Amino acid sequence: MADPSLTIRFSGYWNEYNRGLMPQRSGVFCVYRAYFDDQAKTTTMRELLHVGAAPDVHACLADHAQIPRWRACLGPTDSLSFTFGSVALPDLAACELALVMQHRPRCNPDVPAVYPFGRVTLRLTHRTPLLNTRFTLGAPAVSGVIGRLGGPLLRRGLDFLRSLQPG
Repeated sequence: MADPSLTIRFSGYWNEYNRGLMPQRSGVFCVYRAYFDDQAKTTTMRELLHVGAAPDVHACLADHAQIPRWRACLGPTDSLSFTFGSVALPDLAACELALVMQHRPRCNPDVPAVYPFGRVTLRLTHRTPLLNTRFTLGAPAVSGVIGRLGGPLLRRGLDFLRSLQPG
C-alpha cells in the first residue's frame, strides 16, 4: 500500500498591509521575514517565521494574535510577507503539523517529537521559498492483519482504559 500523498500549491505574496486580500478558504499559510526592494520591485524571503492553518485563512490573519510577535522578529529593512496554500478541512491539521515539523519556524513553539497522523508525503509547488518541496513524515503503515486491526483495536483499548475510574 502506497503512503498517502498530498500536493499543496502555494500562492502569494501578500504583505502585512494587503493580507486582507488573502483567500477566504481553508488552508495553510506561511509568514516570512522579507525584504522588499522598492527599485527592483522584488521581494526576497529571508526567514520562515511561522506556519499556520485555518478553516478561513483570510479571517484568521485579519486579526491574528501573533502579529506583534512576528513584527518583533523584523529588522529595520524587513517586512512581513505571507503565502497561502489551499488544503481541505480534513487534511488541515496534518498538513500544518507536517510543515511545522519539517521546517521548525522559530515562531512555532511546542513542536512534537512524533508526527501523530500516520505516514504522509507532502509535495509543495509554486510560491515555496525556504520550504522543502517534497518530504515524508510519520511511521510507515503496518501491513497484514495486525496493520488492519491494530488501529481500531488500539483505539478501543485506549477508550476502555480511559473509561476506568481509579479506586
